[in-house]
Amino acid sequence: MKKLKIISKFKFSKSIKNLRHFKIFVAILFFQITLNSKDFDLKSFICADEIGPIFEFSIPDMSKNLDIENFSLKIYNKENRNLFYVDNSKIKKKSSPIDRSYFFYSVIFSSKEKGSKDGYFEFFPPSHLMLKTHGSQFSTLVCWQP
Repeated sequence: MKKLKIISKFKFSKSIKNLRHFKIFVAILFFQITLNSKDFDLKSFICADEIGPIFEFSIPDMSKNLDIENFSLKIYNKENRNLFYVDNSKIKKKSSPIDRSYFFYSVIFSSKEKGSKDGYFEFFPPSHLMLKTHGSQFSTLVCWQP
């Protein structure tokens, strides 16, 4: 009976020792892993509504820089999508307040549509753009890489 107790004690202490080694290994592995967000700098995108394209642009190289950059934005005419103009717009790379590993972009552009003021949208790569329309309302556009 004593032998059985000693053997079971030995097996129990050995499994605890292995568990400690495993926990140390996991802790070291956890601190070695760094999370990097997917980088969309220098990528091109086309964004459209149900009718056709509205915006076409390439994100400039911002290299983790969260400052405002100038870039070219192709804006299609709403009535005739074969007509477009190129606007020198401003883009800013922003970090999500919830998840610091995710970036999105805000853009201010000059609208040449009749009766329109400067425009604003937020682009959430790779596929979602929210265009500010009237007041605080936004319309959603779908985006893709050509």
